[in-house]
This record gives sequence, structure tokens and C-alpha cells, in this order.
Amino acid sequence: PSMLYIDNQSALAVAKNPEHHGRMKHLDLRTDEMPADCMMKALAKGKVETMVGLLGLV
Repeated sequence: PSMLYIDNQSALAVAKNPEHHGRMKHLDLRTDEMPADCMMKALAKGKVETMVGLLGLV
């Protein structure tokens, strides 16, 4: 078993009873404006500057 560090009651219920997993909806959100991307991905200079600005790090 894996250790789960969460406080979401729904997530805990699914983890305890895997038969609920089939009924879960998984959202695949695609966007070009995820500010944290500048810390996790290799991006072009302009994109990094934009994301850093969104995070308020400048």
C-alpha cells in the first residue's frame, strides 16, 4: 500500500474502496497559462517571463 497525504474526504473514500474508481471523472485540463510551468518545464524565454510575471516573482 502507498501512503496518502491528503485531506479530501472523497479522495480518501475512493482510496479505501477501489470499486468507486470506475465512476470517477478525470479532467484533462490543457492551458497555456499555468504559472507554475516556468518552474517545472523547459520553456522559451518569453514564456518564462510571462509566467514569472503571473506568479509575481519579478
